[in-house]
Amino acid sequence: MKKSLFLSCLISIILLFQSCDFSKRIDTTAAVKEMKSRQVKRILPLDITNKADTWGQEIQAVIENPSNTLSLDSISKQFQIRIQSGKALVLKQQNKDKKIQEVLDALDYSLSLKQEIPPSIQKNTTGDSLFYIFINKKQEVILLGFSKSQIVMNIDKPLIK
Repeated sequence: MKKSLFLSCLISIILLFQSCDFSKRIDTTAAVKEMKSRQVKRILPLDITNKADTWGQEIQAVIENPSNTLSLDSISKQFQIRIQSGKALVLKQQNKDKKIQEVLDALDYSLSLKQEIPPSIQKNTTGDSLFYIFINKKQEVILLGFSKSQIVMNIDKPLIK
């Protein structure tokens, strides 16, 4: 009796090991990396603003580079953004957004007082676009318009939490 019980246990253990296929092992580190790459990411509003700021600084450097031979239209197409330039009052008439018009009024006033104006990031009234605004050497206002969806598509992976 004990012999048959032992024999049946031994056969069960052998069958158990036979059913396990150890040849198809998964590399767990690679699996973890793939799971993290497919994980849903969260982008904070601060990340979007920071990306618009760094992107605006890069484009400003291209525009203000003395060896730059590109027109604003070609730079606009290259970076897929909207660029407007001119005097603040002219740009105010071209923009229908109330918040951007107020910013342009303030810039016009500051320029009339000959104040130094650093570049800034402004949101439009609806909050779906960001504008990087700076003054060039000719004392013209340059608006670089970024849509939030475009920034999210082009945001750097390390910034995503």
